[in-house]
Amino acid sequence: MSFIKIDDIAKLAGYSKGTVSKVINNYPGIPESTREKILKVIKKYEFEPNIQARNLAGKKEKVIGIFIFDKGGLGSYFFQYIIALIVEKAEEKDVKVLISLIKKPEQKIKIKQLIDNGTIQGAIVIGATLDEPELEEIIENEYKLVIFDYKAEHKAKNVFLINSNNYNGGKIAARYLLDKGFKTIYHFAGQEEKLAGLEREEGFLDEIDGNGIFCKVLKGEFQLEIAKNIFSTMIKAGDIPEGIFCANDEMAIGCLEALAENGIDYRNVKLIGFDNNQISKLYRPRITTIGYNLDKMAEKAVEAILQMIEGKKIKENKYDGELKLYERET
Repeated sequence: MSFIKIDDIAKLAGYSKGTVSKVINNYPGIPESTREKILKVIKKYEFEPNIQARNLAGKKEKVIGIFIFDKGGLGSYFFQYIIALIVEKAEEKDVKVLISLIKKPEQKIKIKQLIDNGTIQGAIVIGATLDEPELEEIIENEYKLVIFDYKAEHKAKNVFLINSNNYNGGKIAARYLLDKGFKTIYHFAGQEEKLAGLEREEGFLDEIDGNGIFCKVLKGEFQLEIAKNIFSTMIKAGDIPEGIFCANDEMAIGCLEALAENGIDYRNVKLIGFDNNQISKLYRPRITTIGYNLDKMAEKAVEAILQMIEGKKIKENKYDGELKLYERET
């Protein structure tokens, strides 16, 4: 069946779009015969009313979109947790949320399309890379956006940036391991095409530079299984450092699983992750990690996008997460 719109329902039922939307929203004052006829057409064609139908009836709802840019999908604990927090903060303000996974560059036009057709009024983007021509075009066309971990040089009034303070986080992790007196420290890096991965690595390397440390940077790609497989191969070859900094908590878990599967006590290697995801507290052993207040970041994201939608001025177009070291068992 082809996609059917409210215009089609109106034509098939013989009534205006306004009358159809009033029936959809259960408005009083509609003759029962009219209501029954329209509902019969809606049922026959399996029509699902969207936000536009409600808006036509004068019940304009605020709807924002969350767009996750990641070819790997929504398996990341970080994605799952931040989405849940944003939805929670939006619901507190009676704002609806549409969630969309973007795996291919050509899909990014969905942001523009959904704003243009009135489905959403603004978008929150998570997982953007450093090279985003499609996203830059959307920014240039003044669509209202909140973007996590993106280029800091943006000064556009229609863009609000939320960054995880990645560079300083990398420095904190390195200093933590240096203060233990370690001379071999490895880094499982994230995706370098993403700001979070690049800056965490840069901060880490800058902090250990000049300290006489033997260091390896390993491409874990923010993925548990990749980090696990790399470290397992290294363990079998006898290549085990004193300390490891993983650019996210999932890679830290991958390293712990590699140690366990190879019969090595996790206490033989000092391990620190990044993000302070829920999994870092629930996993055993509990993971030492660098964290920021995700709850506050989600709150800032929702506040900023709503202020832009409402045409209010924002004093600063950027928020940097406040970092904290969570020392646990690893």
